[in-house]
Amino acid sequence: MNRIGIIGDVHAEHDRLAVALEFLASQRVDGLICTGDLPDGVGDLDVCCDLLKAANVLTVAGNHDRWFLQDRVRHVQDAHLRDKASADTIRFIESLPQMRTLETSAGPLVLCHGVLEDDLAKIWPGSERSSSRCSASLDALLQEANPPRFVINGHMHFRTVIDFPSTQVINGGTLKGQFAGFSILDICRGQIDSFNFSEENDIEPARQLDLDAQLGRRVWRNTGDFDGEWQPVVLHSA
Repeated sequence: MNRIGIIGDVHAEHDRLAVALEFLASQRVDGLICTGDLPDGVGDLDVCCDLLKAANVLTVAGNHDRWFLQDRVRHVQDAHLRDKASADTIRFIESLPQMRTLETSAGPLVLCHGVLEDDLAKIWPGSERSSSRCSASLDALLQEANPPRFVINGHMHFRTVIDFPSTQVINGGTLKGQFAGFSILDICRGQIDSFNFSEENDIEPARQLDLDAQLGRRVWRNTGDFDGEWQPVVLHSA
């Protein structure tokens, strides 16, 4: 896999998911991945699951998928109820793993929702508006002899890149709300192209980021080095 379409947290945005999948198919991607959180939004959960299955999107489970199956935390806004979903939808969500490891031309890619097997975890170097969030499990992975080249996650609804010496953590964002959009990771070119949705669900180019040219970007040894002085590498705007 050299050219990968990245879809973040879906949250039942079936119209935007259909538009994103059609666009990504036209971009000749080698594969499609999704960070999960399929339920809990204004759209049709059954349609979302059918679309993901039909397009062979490699998807992982998020915390909203887990809550949906457990019939927990159903007080969240626009929550979907398990007994209202189709049997196929329930089977599909039940089949989703917490993590997937994929092989790419640059090395392994780990797909997860939060941070590795913790679907509620976040990492964040910290900035003027928000404090740092660290992860001992990610730090252990970064210290391995052959760490993954990429970790793709979601949960934060904020498309960004966090740079480590051998690994880049790319957040897929979400199809929902203010920062709705998706990305294409082009490994051969060493870049990521990010796209936004307009209010009319039109696709608008957002940013093209050179992943190899880290000039002006902080490169962290691990999350233990996060110090709260970071300018976020934002993908949903240039």
